[in-house]
Amino acid sequence: MLDAVMFLKNNLAEHFVLYFIPLYILGGRPVSIISAQLLGFDMYFLLPVVVMLDTLQIPFFYVLFAALSKSAFIGKLYEKAKKRQERINSSRAFNWMRIMGIPGVVTVTMLPLKGCGMLSGFLLSRVFGLSRIKAYPLLIAGSILGCLLVFLAGEGILKFGSLMIADQ
Repeated sequence: MLDAVMFLKNNLAEHFVLYFIPLYILGGRPVSIISAQLLGFDMYFLLPVVVMLDTLQIPFFYVLFAALSKSAFIGKLYEKAKKRQERINSSRAFNWMRIMGIPGVVTVTMLPLKGCGMLSGFLLSRVFGLSRIKAYPLLIAGSILGCLLVFLAGEGILKFGSLMIADQ
């Protein structure tokens, strides 16, 4: 792993976009931020870039959701979901979302786990029927808090790595 990071640092460090955006798209926020931290980029540079990339996704999700909600396939799925409404209402995931409420949008958006992130936060805001004016600040706040959480984890990894190298 250290060899791969050193290769990236020596060959691609000055070409930030070449590795950061593909890593962001394929690996998500945690992978891209931690790899950039390992290459020596600081939080004050990365935070605005990642929040901007997260924010650029929101209008895309609105357009995609509007297009999909008008399709016949989604209409059929909606009809089936209406029939299973009782089972959906009693499911643990749906009850968890209902209990979390609007702060759950920020929580789901900020968590650096698979299945969480901007798309999940957007979908949760749609479930709660939030307008764009209310959803955007919640999603952006979740992005900022998520970035800070990943930055702290990255700093911990860097400090632990430097301690391990110093002990050898």
